[in-house]
Amino acid sequence: MGAFPVTYRVAQAIGFTGAAWLSGNIAALSAIGVPAALQGHKDDQLSTTKTARLWKGFYDRGKSQNPPIAATTASAFLYLAWSVRSGTSLHRIARPNASILYSVAAFLTISIVPYTLVMMSATNNALLARAEGKSADDASSHADTELESLLQKWTSLNAGRSLIPLTAGLVGIFATLF
Repeated sequence: MGAFPVTYRVAQAIGFTGAAWLSGNIAALSAIGVPAALQGHKDDQLSTTKTARLWKGFYDRGKSQNPPIAATTASAFLYLAWSVRSGTSLHRIARPNASILYSVAAFLTISIVPYTLVMMSATNNALLARAEGKSADDASSHADTELESLLQKWTSLNAGRSLIPLTAGLVGIFATLF
């Protein structure tokens, strides 16, 4: 590969590390956060409302942190796609189809937002209602079972969502190396 400008290399670093960070940040909630909350619910007899409030804390932090990181990461990938598009001087030294692959990486990165809205809204809304104490009987075994089921479903959906930016990062790396 020929010499790419520093701005291009910075955009690559932002795209690759942003996608990896985003994937890890999302996955950590499924692998560490929610399982710890469920363990506290069982071992320490935390109420369903308090356990749901723990989840809500994770949710609120993710909701505030992840969209800006996704937007920045997607923007970096779009800049890379634009930089190596057909007709540019960088197109000649870039890998074949790099512009398309960087565009795909950008699309994948930002697609965590519609994934969340389409795939996770019902579960999120049910858990948010629990966090607000809008359940019939917080102390019943039915409430425990329902909360555990909702958190397990959310954990699976969220783990799936974490694979989206991971895939984006891999596509971006593929655009660079192959």
